[in-house]
Amino acid sequence: MRVLVDATYITRETWYKSLSVYLFRFLDSIKKDSYKDFVILVLPEVKEDMLLKYPGMKQIVYNPYSEKLSGNRFLKYIRRCRLYRDVVNSSDCDALFVPNDLIMFSAIKTRLKKTVVIHDMKSINEKSKLSVSYWIFWLYYWLLIKYAAHVVAISTYTKQDIIRFFKKAQDKIKIVYNSVTIPTAGNMDLKINGPYLLYVNTLLSYKNLITLVKAYSLLKSQIQHKLVIVGKETEYWLREVLPWIKREGIEDRVIRLQDISEEYLATLYRNASLFITTSLKEGFGYTPIEAAMCGCPVISTKCEALGDTTRDLLYYYNPPTDETDLSEQILNVLQNPPSQEHLKSISEEYKKIYNTENQTKLLLEIVLS
Repeated sequence: MRVLVDATYITRETWYKSLSVYLFRFLDSIKKDSYKDFVILVLPEVKEDMLLKYPGMKQIVYNPYSEKLSGNRFLKYIRRCRLYRDVVNSSDCDALFVPNDLIMFSAIKTRLKKTVVIHDMKSINEKSKLSVSYWIFWLYYWLLIKYAAHVVAISTYTKQDIIRFFKKAQDKIKIVYNSVTIPTAGNMDLKINGPYLLYVNTLLSYKNLITLVKAYSLLKSQIQHKLVIVGKETEYWLREVLPWIKREGIEDRVIRLQDISEEYLATLYRNASLFITTSLKEGFGYTPIEAAMCGCPVISTKCEALGDTTRDLLYYYNPPTDETDLSEQILNVLQNPPSQEHLKSISEEYKKIYNTENQTKLLLEIVLS
């Protein structure tokens, strides 16, 4: 059986985003002698990059933004879906693997047996039932699930969330947790003087960084640690977080980094006194698991999937917007750090659960069934 892998989410802009990383980890774990059994569907702008990354794996180019597709926005979408269907149907493949639920053209019915991975239901959850966009996304997910032979949820929480909106989907859904890998850290100079607390995530409002900054400001006279934040500058950072940092007079103790290498990130994880995640919404939650796999103590919320995916092995605080409770938990962990043996046991447990080869094996069993 030959599998068409939909990689059309990947652009130069999304190359390093978590949904792209999910697909790369899947493709990276396919043995080269099996490349003949896979075809990658790609956008024109990344064709050459994907050829360099996976030489020997056949590619088909799908161009939904061709100038030949005329009409208003709705007609263009319909025509793009039809083009997608035609490209998929003529691919000489037997199965279609759609690795995320943000590939909007993939909801259309094709002749291939389709497996789609749903990472979360934020597109519906964040909208009012009174809004047009809610019902557009509801229809999209309804079609996506209706025409799928299999639906993969990346966590128990995500499965439950899908069923909350689409009860009839229950029999189609299988849970396959994401894989999590950490590169071997080199002997890198972090250029950070003294101990530090670490936060790694996108700087969006639902990630709730402001609660960590407030908690840190409560502790500024009690600890000497710097606060290292890894994430690209956003409107949320500029309008809400940075002004608070300046108002509290802690600019010289807060370091924001972006566009760092995986090796540098792994070194940050391994040398941090404590990693903190304050997220309000997560379909999975990579970074607390990555940090724990590197042997770093972690404080997390239990919002949405985080309690499930972290297996209740970390430190937690509640409620997730309570900076006082978080500050007390930070101080407690710093004053009473866990043993290296305990941290190692958590790391080994996560490495066993979130093994890439196991994930790929489970996914392929579903796709090929």
